[in-house]
Amino acid sequence: MTNRAQRAATKAVRSATEFVAGRVASSDRMMSVVYDLINGSNFAGLEAHEEMLSDRVRVEAYHRGIQRNVQSGDVVLDLGTGTGLLAFMASKAGAKKVYAVEHSDFIQVAREIAAHNGFTNIEFIRANSREFTPPEPIDVVLHEQMGDELFNENMLENLLDLRDRVLRPGGRILPARFRLFVEPISMNDDMRIRRFWNIDLPDGIDLSASEHSPVAGRFDTGRNNQFWLRPHSVASTIGDPQPILEFDLNSLESLESLPTHHLVERTASADAIVDGCCIWFEAHFDDATMLSTSPLAPVTSWGNRVFRLDQEVAQGETLRLDVRLGQLVEPSTWDVRAL
Repeated sequence: MTNRAQRAATKAVRSATEFVAGRVASSDRMMSVVYDLINGSNFAGLEAHEEMLSDRVRVEAYHRGIQRNVQSGDVVLDLGTGTGLLAFMASKAGAKKVYAVEHSDFIQVAREIAAHNGFTNIEFIRANSREFTPPEPIDVVLHEQMGDELFNENMLENLLDLRDRVLRPGGRILPARFRLFVEPISMNDDMRIRRFWNIDLPDGIDLSASEHSPVAGRFDTGRNNQFWLRPHSVASTIGDPQPILEFDLNSLESLESLPTHHLVERTASADAIVDGCCIWFEAHFDDATMLSTSPLAPVTSWGNRVFRLDQEVAQGETLRLDVRLGQLVEPSTWDVRAL
């Protein structure tokens, strides 16, 4: 299969996933079941793990965070162990015992890697984390439960459950602090795809009549209102990025306590085309160790969804945006509009 065909297939699967999840968004428990099934399928093959293990930004951030925060003698739970990498890192950092929990059959691969590398203090448990209770209090919960839009891999439900049930008082979640960004961006000219009626063509051919045309409107499916960034395609943000959400899993009450409606204002530092609003996040292990999926940071295995705007701003002009996150765990319910 060609790269283009692979990308098309990936988009089709993602669209189908979002369609199904959107239909069950009214039921939190049903949504949780759907995402457990989706995640079990998405990470059941070697190809997904090849991409994550090859992500040097991801691997090095976790290695630093674990080396700095897992202490000798700690009892650790690795949520969604996958290949076992975080469990192995915790063992190397001095953990006394590691419970590596994985709800897919891929745990067999992790067991084999552990045996090959001589790890003897890791117990692999094939189970949903919400149905597993370790026989002793946990000092550290490790996880890599962040989806492209942060929330869409059941991160909060899984981690708040473990925090409240098995983490000892004063225990640690790694990473625990997060910042979510929804920022207007301007793309590099050679990466930009403008709206149909804004495209410049040779010989003075003008498409602008299509913007409000009922004829063209019949063919606007809305599927181009969002897109996924290609690496190195963003030239700049519009104004200084500021998170719309910040939270700490050690103190967060619940998913429902996070606000979902935000008004964003950014002042343009130069004349620019605002291609859209890009989603990214930061995961903080401590004050010195942070992982960012910003399109202006080194490339990671996470994708960046963009809500398309395609409008021009002048230097000094303030761009006002209405950001509605709908169901936090389901980005297909999110919406961004210019005011």
